[in-house]
Amino acid sequence: MKFTTEIVTGDCPECAAKTMLVNIYNNVFRCVTCGSDIEQKVNGVIKYMKVNKEDEMVLRTDLDG
Repeated sequence: MKFTTEIVTGDCPECAAKTMLVNIYNNVFRCVTCGSDIEQKVNGVIKYMKVNKEDEMVLRTDLDG
């Protein structure tokens, strides 16, 4: 199984810091400063929005049938 991740810099809406964000799911990143999960929105400009903790995230792999 091969894992890949992406690390970007951006403004966290939770801690209001310019910080590194680690990709943990399709468009979901985790702030390395405060640990909040935020969603990346792209609409001409990249914005990060707070993730609703009530939503369930499911890991999918290419091996899933």
